[in-house]
Formats: sequence, C-alpha cells, structure tokens
Amino acid sequence: MPDRHLLRETFPNPARSSVSLGFELIELDAKAMTTRVRFNGSPEFTNPAGYIQGGYLVAMMDDAIGMLTTIKAGTSKYPSTVDLHTHFLRPVRVGPIEVSARLRNVGRAMVFAEADLFDSRGKEAARATASLTLNPVKAPAETPRS
Repeated sequence: MPDRHLLRETFPNPARSSVSLGFELIELDAKAMTTRVRFNGSPEFTNPAGYIQGGYLVAMMDDAIGMLTTIKAGTSKYPSTVDLHTHFLRPVRVGPIEVSARLRNVGRAMVFAEADLFDSRGKEAARATASLTLNPVKAPAETPRS
C-alpha cells in the first residue's frame, strides 16, 4: 500500500475516537481517493439485542470518510461533516467490521463521499453518503492569562 505513510504524516497522534473504535488502516489510495479500514465491533458497543448499536456503525463510517478527506485536503483545510445519511441493511454482530470509503467529488469548499460497512462475514450491513465542508485551518486561539 503505497500511501500508508500519509496516515502517520497527517495524524501523528490518532484521535481518541478512532482508538476507541479500534481503527486499523487496511488500504489507502490517495490518487483514487479510496480507503479500507477495519474496526473492532466490541461487546461494549452492543444494544440490548446484542448487535452493534447503529451510532457506533455511523461513527466508523464517518471516521473512515473523515480520515480520507483530511488526507486529500492537505494541511491548509480541515474537513467537517455537515450531513451524513445512513441506510442500515442488516444487524451487525460483535467482531471485526470493515469500512470501504471513497470521495466522489472534491471541490474547493465541499466534499461528497460514500462509505460501505461490512460485517465479520463480509456482508454489506450499512451504507452512507456524506457532505463535508473544507474549513481553513487557523492558528489556535491564545489562552487568556490569569
């Protein structure tokens, strides 16, 4: 995977949310604007029926899309999801979960993306479309002195 180094360069310290979801990069192709990411469908993420709660599945798709968009945007812009529409196709059991994400259209201020989520058996369980804005990166605000 020729573009794996971009993940470490862009995110030297992984986000806590990514760590909690068990983010593991499988594949990244910056030119094709695609990625595949494995997540850990942990028992802590289950609903009363014993399946992974849908909000965690959405977070996994958003995490993969956000990572890919951030790499594409470079250091001068930071993406922010403004809309993410999800279709749940089947329940997901505890175990490895894989997300395949792609950027469909990248403009100066907006990005349109898609993601598919697969359960541990490789069956498609959810799909999402997302719109993200590209915000200029600004210097952090100064902390007031006491």
